[in-house]
Amino acid sequence: MTPIRLTAVLTHPIQYYAPWFRQVTAAAPELSLTVVHAVTPTPEQQGVGFGRAFTWDVPLTDGYRSVTVRSTRAGERIDSQRFTGVDVPEIGAAVASTKPDVVLITGWYSITLVRALFACRRLRIPTLYRGDSHLLAAPGGWRRPLWVAKTWWLLRQFDGFLSPGIRVHDYLRSFGVLDDRIFAVPHGIDNDMFAAAAARFQRPDDRAVARGQWDIAADAFVPLFVGKLVTSKRPLSLVRAAARLGAGVTVVIAGTGALEPDLRKEASRLGVDVRFVGFLNQTELGKAYAVADCLTLPSDFPETWGLVVNEALACGLPAVVSDAVGCGPDLIRNGETGFTFPLDNVAALAERLGTVRDRKARGHDWSPACRATVGRFSYPIMTEGLVRACQSVLPPPVGVQQQWQESS
Repeated sequence: MTPIRLTAVLTHPIQYYAPWFRQVTAAAPELSLTVVHAVTPTPEQQGVGFGRAFTWDVPLTDGYRSVTVRSTRAGERIDSQRFTGVDVPEIGAAVASTKPDVVLITGWYSITLVRALFACRRLRIPTLYRGDSHLLAAPGGWRRPLWVAKTWWLLRQFDGFLSPGIRVHDYLRSFGVLDDRIFAVPHGIDNDMFAAAAARFQRPDDRAVARGQWDIAADAFVPLFVGKLVTSKRPLSLVRAAARLGAGVTVVIAGTGALEPDLRKEASRLGVDVRFVGFLNQTELGKAYAVADCLTLPSDFPETWGLVVNEALACGLPAVVSDAVGCGPDLIRNGETGFTFPLDNVAALAERLGTVRDRKARGHDWSPACRATVGRFSYPIMTEGLVRACQSVLPPPVGVQQQWQESS
């Protein structure tokens, strides 16, 4: 059969999507994929929120067909915090030029993505939605009815829906999306890459050396935070919880951001031993996951998924996450792959971390359950769901349609 021409629309190249697009290109003959990136950011634009300019150290456009509409301009932002951060009116023409049968659009957090959606509606091209918004992340107060109305209307502009997990599935159903229009396409990362990057440091001697490089005692209990140091991610909760655990604890913070001075001040005030190792790029994170005893993600509801949890589990590391973190119902099995705790409850966070420490001291191996769980959130499984979704939004071939009509 002729492959389905699928065009995916992104505001910019994204480090988690690129390996998936390579896998689709290499392993899904049912699809002929083209990716349209609206812009390619500068290192300074990429670094907004991280506190430093950088480029990702993994290939972002190799191994799959892609086009970029234009370069970024001064003052533009690629993050999801500003709807008009990147406005590319030419996106519709770029999508049309790929002659797609189906178009995948990654939500509507950017005006550029909305322009792509409306272009597809005008051209009568079937569209697939992929996003990780969920009901717990919805605004409250007077803004909620407006959010509901907007969401209800926008969802009806799509023909199929790719759901990364339980909370998104519930969100889609709450807005009247039928189950046969929802396809499981779980949030995945390059599990093998992260596992290999951590494996270099996980043998006991190598781990001790790696800890020594960051001045961490070989027998310390090490909770790890990975991400931007911003209020919504609640890194201060980890420092305050660590203070309740007493001696023998070293917190590792891999990230930069506006809250770093506050974190240093709070750690000093509470007497918490903290290592600020700075921003770590994709291939550098394996060391952090290897020296740690658990990942901690205390984030608020804007953490609609939390792919660092996938990364940790791929490295065999359990995670302790707040109940606001989107991936919790999918990836966290309490006592098996880590624990959840109520948002902003520092005492509960400390208690869960203490349980991880105690079980580590008794020789418990978290790795098998962590790797088995995240193994169900992989690029091949994502691709299977994507193929089914693409096939579902297209009319059947003429011959098949005629056979169905004759048999009915």
